[in-house]
Parts: sequence; structure tokens; C-alpha cells
Amino acid sequence: MLVPDALVLDGRFRVLGPLGSGGMGEVYLGEQVSLGRKVAIKVLHHDLHAQPGMAERFKREARLLSAVEHPSVVRIVDFGQSGDAACLVMEFVEGQSLHDALQQGPLLAPRALGLLHQLAEGLAAIHDKGIIHRDLKPENVLISPSVRGEQARLLDFGIARLVEPDANSALSQVGVVLGTPEYLSPEQAVGAKVDTRSDLYSFGVLAYRVLSGRLPFDGPSPRHFLSQHASGAPLPLDRAAPQLSRYVGLLALVMRLLDKDPAKRLQTANELADALGVAHAALVAFTPSQGTPIVHAGMTPSHGTAPLGVAGVRNEPSGTSAFGVSAEPAGPGSGTSAFGVTEAEVVSPSVTAPPAVPRTGTAAFGTAPRVTGGLGATTGGAAVVKAQNVTVLLTDIQGFTERMSRQTHEENARMLDTHDRLLLPIVREHDGKLVQKRGDALLAVFRAPSSSIRCGMAMQQALWRHNQTVQPEEQLHVRVCLHVGEVLVTNDAVLGEPMEVVKAVEHVAAAGEVTFTEAVNMVRNRAEAAAEPCGTIPLPGRQEKIQLYRLTRAAEGSPFGEALGGKGAGPKRSPLEALSGLGTKVRDGVVMLRQRPRVLGAGVAALVLMGAGVAWSVHASDPLVRARGLMKDGQPADALQVLEGPDVPKGAVTTRLRAAANHAQGTHDKEHTLLLGLDKEGRAGLEMGLLDGLAEDFGNGEQDRSVRRVLETLPKATVRSHFEALARGEPSMKQWGGLRYLESVQDTAGLDLVALYTSSLDSTDCGVRTKAATRLAALGNPAAIPTLTRVAEAAREKPAAGARACNPQAFTRALEELKKKTQAAP
Repeated sequence: MLVPDALVLDGRFRVLGPLGSGGMGEVYLGEQVSLGRKVAIKVLHHDLHAQPGMAERFKREARLLSAVEHPSVVRIVDFGQSGDAACLVMEFVEGQSLHDALQQGPLLAPRALGLLHQLAEGLAAIHDKGIIHRDLKPENVLISPSVRGEQARLLDFGIARLVEPDANSALSQVGVVLGTPEYLSPEQAVGAKVDTRSDLYSFGVLAYRVLSGRLPFDGPSPRHFLSQHASGAPLPLDRAAPQLSRYVGLLALVMRLLDKDPAKRLQTANELADALGVAHAALVAFTPSQGTPIVHAGMTPSHGTAPLGVAGVRNEPSGTSAFGVSAEPAGPGSGTSAFGVTEAEVVSPSVTAPPAVPRTGTAAFGTAPRVTGGLGATTGGAAVVKAQNVTVLLTDIQGFTERMSRQTHEENARMLDTHDRLLLPIVREHDGKLVQKRGDALLAVFRAPSSSIRCGMAMQQALWRHNQTVQPEEQLHVRVCLHVGEVLVTNDAVLGEPMEVVKAVEHVAAAGEVTFTEAVNMVRNRAEAAAEPCGTIPLPGRQEKIQLYRLTRAAEGSPFGEALGGKGAGPKRSPLEALSGLGTKVRDGVVMLRQRPRVLGAGVAALVLMGAGVAWSVHASDPLVRARGLMKDGQPADALQVLEGPDVPKGAVTTRLRAAANHAQGTHDKEHTLLLGLDKEGRAGLEMGLLDGLAEDFGNGEQDRSVRRVLETLPKATVRSHFEALARGEPSMKQWGGLRYLESVQDTAGLDLVALYTSSLDSTDCGVRTKAATRLAALGNPAAIPTLTRVAEAAREKPAAGARACNPQAFTRALEELKKKTQAAP
């Protein structure tokens, strides 16, 4: 025992008082004499230190431990001998132990995942130094406050190794059982040799406890725990915590960590950190108003998407895979790691998968390059962005695999070129973002559900027109599937439950149809196209089912021509298409005669002779398309001039395009007048660019009554969904406007106003930064103090060349007001 005021390690540290004791020694609160800072001093039990060779081993291990520097690991400050005692000096961390935090029950999933992700990163840091923790448990985790929120930190990493037999000694490591019985890995329980995967098992037990509030085994004695870890089956986590049953991937991940066989767990703590980082980001991205997400994970190497081993089975034996299937069967050791992050890893056999249907197909969407740090930097150029509420569109060609196998290389190339030429421009024209294209399959996202519906109709319309001009064996029959919800969108992947749902829709959708879920049906503009129920599908990983719908096609002829603005026969056709109705077909731009019993007139014959080499584009002569092109090129004045032409059709599309051009020109009164003149259907189909513009308008002038009147006429759910996505986005005027409008109409459920206004402090607009600071002061939340302090200090510095200086007094006043409010709070 050390007494208060005792000096240790050559007088460098003073003992202030005891903190506690454990199986390996006592812990004291101390002070580093030279700096006056608090430290924790751990003194090993005298009988341990007296063991032969322990002093030398202690120095060797303590030197290794002191090399670990990570925010999720309590740092070793110093070590050495003090009289006949061995001392480890650690930084003193004020906070709550995870053990104490769990006394009130399990942690909520978002908080739990955030802390577990931090711990996994800390575990990876010590593993990278060749250290195995050997005693992961809630008592060895501290939760401390930080400027970014809670920070979980590991204690006592590697200390247990000090009392193990030395690898060079005559004693073997086998047969020695160390650690806490409730959290031991099977190999520890039987005294077998351990490696870093043993820590992953213990991490699984810890995660199980954090998420469910209980252990996977009942014990109750140490002997029972040892036996259960060695050979017992853990209680499935979804039974221990039914409230987590919707988080299929998370459940599977924890149960995979608890596999008896180390080879069947995740293999490194870095993989675990990656999986938990993406899972945490995906989870916090979802809001209650959009439903609770299933955080999916992993895929089987050779058949279908799977939450860490549960295969997604498709009924159709050929065609595009369910976005998670490799085009070639993968060998052992290949596959996809947790939560959509590509990783060389086998899938856990601990989760029973249904029998797979042997098939090949297009390689998966939904897989992103390996995330190296949660939502930060990634390899392969795919950066994960913030969650967005979007409609996901997924397409594929019916019978694609079978056609690829029987056609020549040239025929396959021509088929895919035709497919891309027909469909890719339509995605762009309807303001969709193409996320990925793999062979015959397209994955795109849309801000407005109605835009995705119109895109789907236009796709099927274009395919129908194409199919009228070619032989049956050259026709393209495509499935178009839609679902709406909150997702994480990377450069080449979509992560989250909506991706899994739309893949389930693709399994049952018919070619030639636009098929979508109840979620899309509820928020789309129903006036622009009729729909009919077409069955149900089970939600992935759940028993409940959701209703599917398909757009109602015309009884004959053009399927969606009337809905898209035509008169039943579809949009205006080019001369080549017109010839097809006169007994011709068009192949590769060449008009060819069909056999007919009558003789064509001379005029038609002349057209036929001129057909070879005709290049005609309806879009090239369409004033609306020309105006859109000018808008994209930054020429709104020229776009308005085109829109004033005599051949411009009247209607909501033209009005909305004029409004967008006026916004780009800064003539916002005209913009608002045009939008106020739209009828209900026209307002329901507002493009995301116009909504972005209205958010900017509101941000620039909250007292502008005209923009507020426009917003009040739009569908509330559409505005709420879009403006919420903007508010969660990068700092900009539209982000500020979306946030301010939602607060002005008191529609901020599910939004963290402090976090969002703090984000606005990084805006390049001084006015926005100043108003955000003022608003944070009014909210009175102390969590904003560190960022507001940083901004106030930065405002006093000389701005960079070309940057505009902000008035530092405004930030100082806001900071002082916030501090006064927090000090006055009870």
C-alpha cells in the first residue's frame, strides 16, 4: 500500500490517494510533480512482482504499451521500479466507466454503436503494436466528455500478459487461464494459445452486453462461464434484445464475433472498426419519420446479398443478380465484409442461410471500396457522404445472362450500347444521379419521387419505341424498380435499408413495368400516372410485408405516352420512327422495308432511299431540352429567350423551367410568381433544383413573403423531406435556408439544431456564420461552446487572401451570451 504524499519513480510522481484495486494491483490517484497534472498510478501486487523474471518482463511489456498513442486508449505516461514495487503511470481520465453506464440498462443503439466504434479503433491501435488486450470488459472502458461528444477509452490493455509464462521459459502458455470469466474467449477458457482474434470474441461479448443489457451466457459461476464459452451456444441477440430485431446486420455481426472458431470471426480489429463505423453512420442517418433502418452487412461469396451470411435468393435462374453477387463464383476467402464495405473476408457460417439458387449475373451495387476510417477517407476514390432522403431506382434487362451467353461479343456490345444510349440520357433529363452502372444494371437516385416515376415511365416508353423497330430477338425488356428512404450515397454505392428493399422489389418485378413500394406511392404525384397493386414482398430480415404497385400501362400501343404528355400514341416521333409505322424497321440507323403486299408511293419510297445514314434526334429540336442544356451551361438568359419562342409547349414543365431560369438570373419575384401560378399537379412535380433555389431564396431573405407563400403551397412532406436533407448537408446558403425554414414552421422533429447550426458556422458567408452564432447563443446548449470559441478566435485573425473578414465582436457577444446562459442554468 502507498500512503498519501508518497513519492514514486524517483520523485517524479506524488500519491494523492487510493482509487481502487483489482486482481493485479492497486490504483492510486497521483500527480506529476513537474507539471502538476493528475495521473493514475497502478502498482502491481508484490507477490506478482516477486516472481522470477517479472521485473525484466515488466519493463519490456511496459515499454511496448507506452508506444500506443490513440484517443480511444488511455495513454501510458511512465513506468519503472519504485522500491520493491513495479509502477505504471497512466493519464488520469475523468468520466464514467462503461460498467456504471450499463447499470441503468442497455445503451440506445446510436450511442452504443458510436462508443463501440471508438473502442474497436482503439483495439486496432493496440493490435497494430502487437499487443493483445486479454481482458476486455465494461470495467476496463472509460467514457469521458470531449469536444466531439463522448469518447470511449480502453484501460489495462496488455497488462494481463505480464503474469503469463514467458514464451522463452520452460512453461507453456497452454493451460493458463487469465481474464474475467464472463468475457473470456473459448481459447482462453480452455487455456489454449490466444491471438488478436481472442480479443474480437471478448469484444463481441462486450457489444452483446452494451446492446442488450445482459451477457450471452447465464453462468452463474466462473466455472459455468468457462464451460459455456468453450462449448455452449449463446442466446441469439435478437432474443436478448427484441428491440434490435430490425438491425439485421448488426445482430449478425455481434453473433459472428461470438463464433467458437476464431477463423469464422472477423479477422482483424481494423475490419471490425470499419464495419462499426459504417453501421453507426448509417444508423444515425435515419430519422423516425422515415422508419427504422435495417443496417445490412456483408454478402455471401457466391450467391446473393446477405446480412453477414444470410443469402438473398432470387427466384429467377437468370438475369441480373440482386446487387451483391459476383459475376464469377468467388473462391474461399472472398466476399464482402460488414455493412457494404468491400473486404477480403469469408462470410460467417454461424448464420444459417437458405439454399442458394445457382446463378450468375451482373456484379453487385451496394458494395463500396473499403472504408479506412468510418465516413472519412476511403480507398479507391469512393467517399461516403451524408445521409440523404432519396428515391432509389434500379433497372436490369430480363434474361440478360442467357442472352450474353448465346450472343457474339459484337452483339453483346451492340446490345449494351443501345441500352445505355436509350436509358442514360433519360436519367439525366429527370435530374437523377447515376450512382453505378454494371453491365445491364443501372443504379440511380432522385431527390423527388415524382421525378423517378417520370424517369421510369420515360425509360419504358423509350424501350417500347425501340422494340417496335427491331426483331424480337433484339428487343430489350427492362425492369424498373423504385423505393424511397434515407441512404448513404458514395461515389459508386448506395448503403442502407432502401437499397436492400429495392433489390427485393427487383426479385419480383416484371419486365416492361415500373414497379415501386408503398413508400413511393404515398409521396409521388398520383395525378400524373395511375397505379395498381401488384403483390407484396417481405422486408429484408423481417416478417412484415410491404405493398408493391405498378404503373398502369395503356391497354395497347404506347404504354405511357399519354401520361408523359402525348395523345396515346406517345411523344412526337422522328422520321425514322414514323417510317416504322409504314411497313419499315430501323436497324443501326438504316431504314429497312418490311414485306407488304402493296406498293409504296413514290414519296414514301424516296424517304426509304434517304433513310440510310439519317441521324435524327427529337431532343435536338425540342426547345425544352435546348433550354435545359443552356441552363446547365450557365446561360439562363439564353434559356429564357428559347422558352419565349412560339414553338414552346404550354404547361407545368415549361413554367417550372422558366422559374429555374429566373432564379439563376436573380429575378426572384418572377420566379415566385411563376411557381405560384402552377396548379396542384404542377407544384407536386417540382424538381429538386427548384426546391434548392427556394431554400436559397429563404436563406437570403427570411422575411420575403413571396418565397414563404410559394413554400406554403407545396406538398408539406416533399418540402420537409428535401429541406431536411439540405439542412444535414454541407454548409451553403441552401443548407442555411432549409434549416431556417424548418425551424420557422416548427417542423424540426428528429433534427439536432445545435449540431446543424454548428455546421453552419463553417459557411463561407459571413452573414450566415454570424446568424448561426446568434442562434446557437439563443439555444443555450453548452455543447456549442468549443466550436463557437474557435470561430470567435478565427474571426480575430487576419483573413486569407481573397477571403472576407467577419466582425469578431458578433461572435464574441454570442459566445459570452451562451456562457452566461449555461452558467445560469440549474
